[in-house]
Amino acid sequence: MLELDKVHNLDCFSATTQLPNDSIDAVITDPPYPNRMNLFDEQLVDGLAMLYLACKKAKKFVVFFWNPFDVPPPPAGWHEVARHVWHKPDARSITHYEVVVCWSKEAKQKVSRVWSIPILDYRSLHDWKPHPTQKPVRLLRYLLEQYTAEGETIYDPFVGSGTTAVACQQMKRHFIAAEINPEYAQIAQSRLKTPEPEPTSATPTVSDEEQGPDEITPATSDDAVPPAPPKKPTHKRAAKPKAPTAASEVKVA
Repeated sequence: MLELDKVHNLDCFSATTQLPNDSIDAVITDPPYPNRMNLFDEQLVDGLAMLYLACKKAKKFVVFFWNPFDVPPPPAGWHEVARHVWHKPDARSITHYEVVVCWSKEAKQKVSRVWSIPILDYRSLHDWKPHPTQKPVRLLRYLLEQYTAEGETIYDPFVGSGTTAVACQQMKRHFIAAEINPEYAQIAQSRLKTPEPEPTSATPTVSDEEQGPDEITPATSDDAVPPAPPKKPTHKRAAKPKAPTAASEVKVA
């Protein structure tokens, strides 16, 4: 069993195989997936195979980020119970949306939400991000609040620069984290030693047209899609005045 509350400089498979089955409460991770940009060679592993392996280690939930157009099915004995859309208002148009999927061993009514959270969260847009796909702490805190409880153990086999670990530390959860890149592993461990300012709330910001974080609404379809943009108002052109007829013309002497 790997040491708790530590970022281990290991590849995801080496770390995961050291965990006994049903030894952790939940997996929350951001694996590499097809068509994802900014991935390094050592990160180009089979993220889906890793998720299926992680299911053997988790007691309750596996929560992960994925490509919104190609969400994989859960393995046998697991159920997809939630699919949320993370809207990134400060991202480039090609990466404005990402989905967060939740698998559970217990079949529950499927829910979906739309969250609007800037990528850098409380930081300035000009701040440097140590990892190209770093997630905001507030988003991870919200996932922890929804799917875990204080004192439980969370596993992240792709911890990157450590956001999941930081959120666990703030929310009083134990964690086991793995990162193959030694530089990122060191950054993650440094973030844990230097406490970061906690967001005022774990609740994401939502727009008026999106579902509130406390509202649980059954999904109407298997696919959660970004909200459609509002339709542009249509304006009818004023009709052109008709040319006067001969009888209506006014002659001036």
